[in-house]
Amino acid sequence: MTAWLLAAVGVTALLCAPVQAERATYVFKKVAELGVPAPGGGNHINDFEPGAINNRGDVIYGTDLGTSADPTTFFGEGVFLVRSGQSAESELLRSGGSAPGGGVFDFLLLGQTVLNERGDGAIAFTLSPFGLPVGVNSGVYRYSQMTHAVSPLVVPGVTRAPAGGTFAGVFFGTSLNNNGDLVFPGIVATDKGIHLPDEPYTGLGMGVFKANKSGQITSVLSPGDAAPGGASFDMAGNGGAWINQAGNVAFTAHVAGEEVRIEGFPPQAQILSSLTSLYIKKAGTGKIISVAHAGAPAPGGGFLRDASSPVMNDFGDIVFLGDLTPPPHANQALGVFLHSKGSIIAVARPGDRMPGGGGFVTASTVSSQQIHVNNEGEVAFNAVLSTDVNGDGTSDTGLFVWSRGSVRLVARTGTVIQGVGTIDRLVMGVITFPPPPILVPNSGAINNDLGQVLFGATLSDGRGVLLVATPSDQEGNQNGNNF
Repeated sequence: MTAWLLAAVGVTALLCAPVQAERATYVFKKVAELGVPAPGGGNHINDFEPGAINNRGDVIYGTDLGTSADPTTFFGEGVFLVRSGQSAESELLRSGGSAPGGGVFDFLLLGQTVLNERGDGAIAFTLSPFGLPVGVNSGVYRYSQMTHAVSPLVVPGVTRAPAGGTFAGVFFGTSLNNNGDLVFPGIVATDKGIHLPDEPYTGLGMGVFKANKSGQITSVLSPGDAAPGGASFDMAGNGGAWINQAGNVAFTAHVAGEEVRIEGFPPQAQILSSLTSLYIKKAGTGKIISVAHAGAPAPGGGFLRDASSPVMNDFGDIVFLGDLTPPPHANQALGVFLHSKGSIIAVARPGDRMPGGGGFVTASTVSSQQIHVNNEGEVAFNAVLSTDVNGDGTSDTGLFVWSRGSVRLVARTGTVIQGVGTIDRLVMGVITFPPPPILVPNSGAINNDLGQVLFGATLSDGRGVLLVATPSDQEGNQNGNNF
């Protein structure tokens, strides 16, 4: 439902055909299933939006809610937590519920939901009445594992913004480290945002902001701040942001004067959007470093139309989605890239042969939760494949983990999961905007340092499930990390 709302969202050797790594088999456990009752009322319907799995095995996720398994009964979204060793879900918040700090939660979760190693979480959610551009009248909320309570961090129209005034809202892309530092894209009143000659200016802009564990909010990057090379930024955070344990922040941003429009997106009055480049801001120096710039050559050939969805581990490795679609188009051919130790390599890109059969066609166009990197440097991602093993006329989809130059299969169309069923596709009931001329996997692909992967899938009998895949050499040795 998140994506539907947006309509209304080189190392040469490593570029060769991947080979399967040693740790190649997984044991699967079901966390939740669509069509069954949710805590607090209603049913899980349409989709699961995997948020995080920490090393304890705690899982946080979002899901659509309805009065039955029928997707037409949709009345909003909810956020749920399953703690390690438990099977019962705990509801953290939901549409229609009273929001801490005031107001009522509306129908849209602004994923991603996040969870740190302590079990504390963070969530962005819209409030009633729903506002435009998307994110206006939305807030950020913390979950405490000690108190099991949700508290407000950003309340729109109330919480003071660093440059003055109050936050008008927030956007997709919240991140939380183990120190309790939280970053989020915030919407503020400014005259330094994106101006387009054929659209009236909204008076709003988006930046990236950081809150420490005490709730003090500072600016990581605001519209009008200087960009490397002497220009200035007019947008930040609309393609994601991430903070690691060192306090470094990876974020997407747009430089004033560069190409703005993404093919198929609505005007700025509906959603603040732009093509984005990738940067990192160092905690110690405050220096902003360019990582991957729109228009730059991509490892393996072609050019980056856009760089988005950054996830950064505690060693500074950053995985991101790189759009390889030739201009003026966008979101038709995406690859997965990793920035590590000052260089960018291709993890997977169109044309690569994939373990389990077929070739890599594209990564997901969904801008959060579809790629992840853990502290072991392993990258989890989903993809459209060139095969059609079940003969349904639709391309297969797969979930993979890259490690030290090789790729292993986690699950794909046709994978049989004992006691659960056969995977039909790594696509759930969400309409993606803009509707590209490609299939869009939206299963989620979230890994922890133990190699476990959290994802959703649609089975051959039509059921939707949320799953955790554990490497077979780790099964039974998870220190109580079971479902």
